Amino acid sequence: MDRFGYWNRILHVDLATRTTTIEEPGDAFFRTYGGGRGFIGHYLLKYVPKGADPLGPNNVLVFAPGVLTGAPVPGAGRHSVGAKSPLSGGFGEAEAGGFWGAELKRARWDAIVVHGVSETPVYLWLTEDHAEIREAAHLWGRVTGDVQDAIREELGDPRIRVAQIGPAGENLVRFANVANDLNEFAGRSGMGAVMGSKKLKAIAVRGKTPVPIADQPALLAISKWVSSTVDQVHRGFHEYGTGGAMQGKSLDGGIPTLNYRLGSFEGTDKVDAIAVKEQVRIDMEACFACSVRCKKVVQIEMREEDAGVTRKGVKVAVDPQHRYRVDPKYGGPEYESLASLGTNLGVDDIVAVCKSNEICNMMGMDTISAGSTIAWAMEAWEKGVLTPEDTDGVNLQFRDGDAVVQMLQMIAKREGIGDILAEGSQRAAAKLGQGSDAYLTTVKGMEMAMHDPRHMPGMRASYLLAPTGGDHMRQTGDKNGLRNQVGMCHFLAYDDDQTAQILNAVTGWGIGQAEMVTTAHRGLTLARLFNMREGLTRADDRLPKRFSEDLPKHKGLTHEQVQQVVTDYYIEQGWDPETGAPTLETIRTLGLEADASGLV
Repeated sequence: MDRFGYWNRILHVDLATRTTTIEEPGDAFFRTYGGGRGFIGHYLLKYVPKGADPLGPNNVLVFAPGVLTGAPVPGAGRHSVGAKSPLSGGFGEAEAGGFWGAELKRARWDAIVVHGVSETPVYLWLTEDHAEIREAAHLWGRVTGDVQDAIREELGDPRIRVAQIGPAGENLVRFANVANDLNEFAGRSGMGAVMGSKKLKAIAVRGKTPVPIADQPALLAISKWVSSTVDQVHRGFHEYGTGGAMQGKSLDGGIPTLNYRLGSFEGTDKVDAIAVKEQVRIDMEACFACSVRCKKVVQIEMREEDAGVTRKGVKVAVDPQHRYRVDPKYGGPEYESLASLGTNLGVDDIVAVCKSNEICNMMGMDTISAGSTIAWAMEAWEKGVLTPEDTDGVNLQFRDGDAVVQMLQMIAKREGIGDILAEGSQRAAAKLGQGSDAYLTTVKGMEMAMHDPRHMPGMRASYLLAPTGGDHMRQTGDKNGLRNQVGMCHFLAYDDDQTAQILNAVTGWGIGQAEMVTTAHRGLTLARLFNMREGLTRADDRLPKRFSEDLPKHKGLTHEQVQQVVTDYYIEQGWDPETGAPTLETIRTLGLEADASGLV
């Protein structure tokens, strides 16, 4: 039979033996799991022993595009990275855009499963008919921009796409990320630390084979709709990326401020996406096949003579204090970074925020967990729990952007207090004690993103029940849960019918809404099974103490409110309403008997 949307080729890499094998799981596998979280859940349950050390040799690292990834339609540039998380000890997963996932599919690979640990640093080099493990000692210790340049020069092709870790991943910073295209990140849950533990520096890919499409004209019609309606449908993203509504969020009392203690920040207008556009942005870029172009590119020079005019006649900004240069190849800060490195730390210095974002991108760290961990440390400093003795003299004061820049570098290198903060705020609080756990904003060990659930009721289930912990992408819902698996961007304003049209145009499967919902539930249930196997229970589906406290404009959440959200969600998913354990009936309905063997 003809195959559309996938190749039936999954690459398994054993770093301990330096061998590769190809799995051909069959057509039913792709329709059942879809990609993304579905693949990750399946392979974690199959290969990771119960209780395995997330940073040990028995963890596996899965790079999982979806059946839509690489299709020529806006939004289909996404892929997921998954493993047992070094932050939560449970299900770990992160998603990224850009071009790498599409390149992997164009190289005729549907996913990569990395097993074992290499004795020395290595990287993978993949083409359509070639999978090679190469030495990477000369790349170890280098920042992401240098590594991408070096690999392209070494392999002789400037169009190679590189997914990689920075020094933070090498140093096992528990919130290290996996970077691709230098400004796209599988950012959350510590996947970069897992990659670093395996001594895997990068995966370089070059693909030249278009992904097979069942109905090209139908897909082209959707693409034309997006490009012709950008001004009406996606104008906000096209103009500002994310972060254009921060001032309204602050006026509503919901912008994270000073470690989530306030909901308004007087300097929001100095660090939002509007300020970025007006002061430091030089361009907007796009992901694979996308006409929306929502990715910021910023450039800042230290000296006036280095500024000049750059792309599209835009003049480059100069740091008025002549402290920092920010390289445009690392993109620019989106909302989560503007808030986590800006408002939540009380920083209204846009140059320092952009520099902090660049450091995270160069060194390979999740901006959300990095900023939130520093926010925890700053509150501990404010309360006298951390002292200058603890911080090697760094004054960890809210509102000090230069201190943030310095601390991020220390964390990435695990220098001084940075060594403790590199463990994430929850482990740091356990080590510091003295009541510092009261300042945490973590769920399942992962720092929550920059949307306050007291202000945004729709975020409550996302934080409480995302299998990875404090995730804000509402992947607990059917719509985003499905997109996570098939490789579709959450920001494209497709309705459910359009999503089905895209899926069917690409795959030819003829699926309807019910099967789309089932696919989303299947991925979430796989993740739940893994979490429960690793010892997570209903007690872990909770919010930190901070969010029971009142904001000036919003009431804190009660225990009863939280428990009701959890129970309602369990019932919706077909899990036991008391424990959250997937029922045998649900397992059978979803066709997950083999994955759940011995667990229910």
